[in-house]
Amino acid sequence: MRDQKDTLKVLGVLKVATATQILHLVRPHLSDNKVIRNALLDLQAAGAVVSEGNTAGPAGRFGAPDRTGEPSQKLWGLTPAGLDAAAKQLGRDPEDMGGRARGAGRGGAPHAMGVNATIIAFTRGGVGDIAAWRTEVPHALAGTGKQNVRADAVLRAKEAGLPLLMVEVDRNTEPVQRVADKLAAYAACYRRRVADPAVPWTSRRAGEEGVPYWQTLYPETALTGWPPLAFVFTGAGPRALHNRMQELAALTSEHWAAADRQFDDGDGYLDFTDRVPLVLTTLDRLQEHGPHGPTWRRVAQERGADFEPLLTAFTDTRTKAAYQQRATTRRAAAEARWQAEQAAHKAEQAQRLQQWQAEEDEEDAEPAPVVAQCATPGCEQLVDAPVDWYTEITVPPQDGIYCGPCRHAQAYRNRGLRGALRRMRKPSREA
Repeated sequence: MRDQKDTLKVLGVLKVATATQILHLVRPHLSDNKVIRNALLDLQAAGAVVSEGNTAGPAGRFGAPDRTGEPSQKLWGLTPAGLDAAAKQLGRDPEDMGGRARGAGRGGAPHAMGVNATIIAFTRGGVGDIAAWRTEVPHALAGTGKQNVRADAVLRAKEAGLPLLMVEVDRNTEPVQRVADKLAAYAACYRRRVADPAVPWTSRRAGEEGVPYWQTLYPETALTGWPPLAFVFTGAGPRALHNRMQELAALTSEHWAAADRQFDDGDGYLDFTDRVPLVLTTLDRLQEHGPHGPTWRRVAQERGADFEPLLTAFTDTRTKAAYQQRATTRRAAAEARWQAEQAAHKAEQAQRLQQWQAEEDEEDAEPAPVVAQCATPGCEQLVDAPVDWYTEITVPPQDGIYCGPCRHAQAYRNRGLRGALRRMRKPSREA
């Protein structure tokens, strides 16, 4: 019973699939699809599924011995009763299930096989399960009429960092201009605005701009820009697919190329506002490396030709936030330079003021008196040199001619002469 429920879930999403594809999505650990084939037979007996063809399409029948390449496999789809049962298993409203792809198997469903292979490559790479996907999802381009852009697949896997991803599979069967037109239709869908359904019509104001239409279909994505878009190319060789991707990028630059905002001597940022985040790959590369491997080429300025993991590819370069951080750093550096210059200027001014004050003080000061050298030959003392030893004799005061020691010596000699004269005069008086 569990196998039947899981099979209904897969067919409810993919619309048409082989038993092996269903196995890869719900029983990837098994190598034999017998359990799924048995579940399909039980569901067929209950009127829930039907097999209308095989992967060989009109060119051959199942098991034809003259076919080359991979063996043909039966294609299975849902009946109306099966579609209702699948909706219950997926927990979706019937209007969200889309059609049954009735008769698609008779032509081999080559495009559906490519979409299925893409979804299997994602899930095998750890991104989402079958319930995270929807296929053939219409997005209206106007409020009236049937004009819409129909997404091959829509992934909602917030836990994997992908709250919303549109996926297109190109099999190289139509001119690349048709593919470019579909990308332009996505841009028109993203640009379309409608009245906010959360606001009662009685409270709406005339001329009110409303909200983006896609946000009414996919609320609470927390996306800051338009939903990303992934193109997966298949159906040709590597060189042909590479050229096709190059042509698509050249034809659609107006929808993905960011505006280059330049400020501060050439520095600036890339403004991705109202631009489609676009990545490209081939189905072979996706199957080989998985969504988290070097699989995707981001179509944007300054990305180069390297393949990147999906989340890395959707990370914008030269963002406004990074520019603002650089601008903040530059302003801080300029402020620091200005502060240093002001400090150096103040220090220089203080030094000049100090020098000027010293010069003024020197000019205003009274000149120091000039003291002459002692007149005694051979004496090197100044005339104000004091008598700095104890003496009993009377030393003449300073005279501005002789120093203290010389005056002391002279007084000492004079004392001796006066004594001699007294002795010489005394005998004459006695006589």
